[in-house]
Amino acid sequence: MNRNREAALMSPLLGVFLTLMLFLISGFVDVNAETDETDTATYTESDTASQKPLPFVPGYMDAPETAPDYSLFRSHPERYYPELDLQKAQRLSTFMPGLGQAYAGNYTKATLFLTVELGTFALAGYNIARALHYNEQSVFETGFQDDRTDKFLTHEQGQARMRNHAFFSGIFLATGIGIHIWNILDAPKTAEAYNNRRFSLQVQQTGSGFQSLVFTHRF
Repeated sequence: MNRNREAALMSPLLGVFLTLMLFLISGFVDVNAETDETDTATYTESDTASQKPLPFVPGYMDAPETAPDYSLFRSHPERYYPELDLQKAQRLSTFMPGLGQAYAGNYTKATLFLTVELGTFALAGYNIARALHYNEQSVFETGFQDDRTDKFLTHEQGQARMRNHAFFSGIFLATGIGIHIWNILDAPKTAEAYNNRRFSLQVQQTGSGFQSLVFTHRF
């Protein structure tokens, strides 16, 4: 009788104990499942971040650049500062004094060559014209009235002035030719000097993440 009573009392207790154990086991399984899902998501994000292509320069961010696109900051500065052709500069100066120097960017030298050479040839042309004028008047052996000076000149005076103008015309003509040859020889040198002064620009990144500009200048 007592055993039956104890068995009757143990049955509800055993049921409660089994129910409690089942609840604890199911809760533990749910916690483990959530933990596994969290770890899997974390690992997936880490793998995605690791598989993301790294920037070409360390320290560069993915944010779009807001700075203006200046030509000095472009990746290929040689595209905007091309090397000059020496032969082209020489041909340009042969065609016109100072044009090769202007092609090389030296406008001061180009202006000087153009002005001096044209002025020299203009003086040579003026003296040639006066020498021809006095040569034409030499047919008058008794003399002639000079329209330029408004004076009467004898035959000997006309011949003397003709020789003087012929001499100066030769001097100015030779000087103009020499200046033009100098201008032709100087044009490739000016272009070469420009090529030597060209600087290469490189945007570099320092270890602290700041950008710096590096100029290489040659004389």
